[in-house]
Amino acid sequence: MTRRNYLLFIVLSAIWGSSFLFIKLGLLGGFGPLTLVSVRLLSGALVMWLLALRRGWRKLPGRRTLLTIALLAFINNAIPFTFISWGELHIDSGTAAILNSTVPLFTVLLAHLALADEPFTLRRGLGVGFGFVGVLVLFAPDAILAFNRDRVLGQLAVVLASAGYAAGSVLARKYLQNVSILLLTALQLSFAFLWIVGLALGIEQTSLASVSNLAWFSALWLGVLGSGIAYLLFFQLLRSIGATSTTMVTYVIPLFALFLGAVFLSESLHWQMLIALGLIYAGVRLVNKRPPQAPAPMQKQPQSV
Repeated sequence: MTRRNYLLFIVLSAIWGSSFLFIKLGLLGGFGPLTLVSVRLLSGALVMWLLALRRGWRKLPGRRTLLTIALLAFINNAIPFTFISWGELHIDSGTAAILNSTVPLFTVLLAHLALADEPFTLRRGLGVGFGFVGVLVLFAPDAILAFNRDRVLGQLAVVLASAGYAAGSVLARKYLQNVSILLLTALQLSFAFLWIVGLALGIEQTSLASVSNLAWFSALWLGVLGSGIAYLLFFQLLRSIGATSTTMVTYVIPLFALFLGAVFLSESLHWQMLIALGLIYAGVRLVNKRPPQAPAPMQKQPQSV
């Protein structure tokens, strides 16, 4: 990756790492999972549409593209956002971030099946393996010591969300390369809001007057930064370095999430973090490292006549 892509990669990791903290704060402050996701999607969509209109956007893509974006919104926003928010009712924010690190495991397989330019190689397999072992180093002790039904269901919800993120990454890379990144983000968040808002109103009926100011701030942070700005960065990386390499961001996210969870939520930290850091970093490097290019053949110099 170029230096610019590495910088985007780290910024995206930090934004999405903080999202797990703000999801927990939103839930603790009075939001139900579906209502929190609805506010998040609506605020993110509004900001993206303002940016799109300012850039002079005036025309929607074709019907087929719109249907593809609607599907992307369902599997890449509506389902993952909801499952992770519900999961955090039962597990720590840091644990949710760790489980979210399984995204590249799903992405490597799906990209191999769907994308001709992202084959499954030994190097990528080793990179994903290193990252997965790093996740296990962080997660295994808590999973063994705190096993219970609600916790297991919460963990399963986050793993299913990770599968949705992986499928969405491959779908966007395969079919939506030619859609403006800004417009794609605005449409995706809008469709996802439409998928969720009816369920939120019908099932939860959250009293918004009882929601704390901190919870509102968390929802807006999740919408504007965690959904809007973050997806601009995500789609930029997706087109620059590919689906597998981009979703490796989920291996770095737990480092930010665990730190913020410990500082602001008093969630426990473990010595395994340092070991996991090395393994996760090694995995990111392996998956993102491009194979050496063969030197170009020397061209003959034109002869003077």
